[in-house]
Amino acid sequence: MANRFGGMTREEIRSGAMELPGNAGASPKERFLFRISNLVSVRQGRGEAGGLAVFLLSDILESDAEGLDGEFHPCIASGNDPILQQVWLSNAGLGGAYRLHFNCDNHTSLFAEIKKAKLGRLPALVIDWRGEIPAGQFFGSGIDVLEDVQDVMLAFVEISHDDLKNCLDHFHRTSLQTPQRIREGHAEAVWTDAARGWPANRPEERIQGKLIQHLRSRYTKHNVRAETVNDDGIADLVIYANTHDAAGEKIVVKEWVLELKALTDKTKTGNDVDAGTAKEAIEKGLTQVIAYREKEHARKAALCFYDMRERNESDDDCFAAIADEAKAECVSLWRWFLFRTSEASRVADRDVRRAKAC
Repeated sequence: MANRFGGMTREEIRSGAMELPGNAGASPKERFLFRISNLVSVRQGRGEAGGLAVFLLSDILESDAEGLDGEFHPCIASGNDPILQQVWLSNAGLGGAYRLHFNCDNHTSLFAEIKKAKLGRLPALVIDWRGEIPAGQFFGSGIDVLEDVQDVMLAFVEISHDDLKNCLDHFHRTSLQTPQRIREGHAEAVWTDAARGWPANRPEERIQGKLIQHLRSRYTKHNVRAETVNDDGIADLVIYANTHDAAGEKIVVKEWVLELKALTDKTKTGNDVDAGTAKEAIEKGLTQVIAYREKEHARKAALCFYDMRERNESDDDCFAAIADEAKAECVSLWRWFLFRTSEASRVADRDVRRAKAC
């Protein structure tokens, strides 16, 4: 039959592709956020709203629950149990959860109670549902470390330019800005020798791997996939959502295409890289992201540069050769600088503060 391919119809292929999991290979923290996000959607459909909930992630559930006053709910993921005004202790798969007896009515003392119970080290998703839609904050190192916090979108909202830029800024600040941040963020090393400016092999791939996790953790109602890896090891990311059209039919909306480029002035063994190589990468990046956006029928596109060179030039200088064309093509140009030492980062921050004060 002309309309069959390998024994399958077009419709069977389309339906099967629509059901492919967007979180394949997800980390335990990502799975934890996905499952809770789905649970929130079920509870939202059943009319629950108004209040606060905290979900604590444990990889030794029985041990962490020992000695605490709480009841085990084996079917929490079904969505039949109200979740607000409660503190829950669960594993990554949400196969069951302990409802702990903390006073969620007193928001100012809730964190103190969790810390007192020696649970402040556990990764925590705090759901604030006092507004129209649930808002999430994920404390990746637990509420003991309030600085390690990331917003989590628990309701579907189209990703705006500013929101995605803020997300990528947060990723750079917490996972890439300095060698110390790379270690703290558990990112794969992007330097062979940071102090001497020697990048690791295929730094774009290393950045891309950690960035996928970061995007998935924030945009729980979207899917994030690496679409293409070319001979240079440059991975392109597509952020999309499985949704429905006006007639109720399943559709895939591709919101963003991201093209990643690492700009270096050294090789992984310390040899100098010609300055023209970075210029070529910048030009090539724009060509690629425009082509990928058209190929994927995506709504928006951004060209993301991770600058590992010694000199921290301005964005205007970096983008000078492509700025006009990028604007005409509606491509966002974003750049982040990777400092080779924490001291250099502190000096740069101080210079920025001085400039603002003047």
